[in-house]
Amino acid sequence: MSENTNINPFTKAHFDFDSLPFLTNPYKQLNLQAVGLGFIHLPPDEGYTFTHSHAEQEEVYIVVQGQGTILVDGELIPIERGDCVRVSPSAKRALKADKENALLVICAGGVAAGYPKNSNSRYLIDDGIPDYDDIPPWYEGNPEVAAKNAQLKERMLKSQAKRQQQDEK
Repeated sequence: MSENTNINPFTKAHFDFDSLPFLTNPYKQLNLQAVGLGFIHLPPDEGYTFTHSHAEQEEVYIVVQGQGTILVDGELIPIERGDCVRVSPSAKRALKADKENALLVICAGGVAAGYPKNSNSRYLIDDGIPDYDDIPPWYEGNPEVAAKNAQLKERMLKSQAKRQQQDEK
């Protein structure tokens, strides 16, 4: 990745970790160029409703607060404050907070040259591959989650078709 000489030597942004939404991506606030970063804040007993993987990005999940579980390729791994978990790009993953405590996790990953692929992307690394049909065990059999994931999948497919039409022009 070539160095951007028009960038300031540092960027500072403040985030209130106590009141973060489910997922906060500081890509634009920090003017990130080579580090994918996300803050994941899950209320007690809440978790991802589907798994995801990446085409290229290796991720490290750093537990800042709370306890919970990370699902990696079908294995449930307990996590707590101070734990760091590296996940390879192709591994399917999802997070869940335990029943009594919120979970705050920082997710970081290196960014390969050429990202983001889509200039309008909300994320610096836009190689995520959601699997809306792969519902984590904590929501298996929940028809509301299945319906929500079906809506998300439909929206994603429409967006992909629209992007493909634009690319063909």
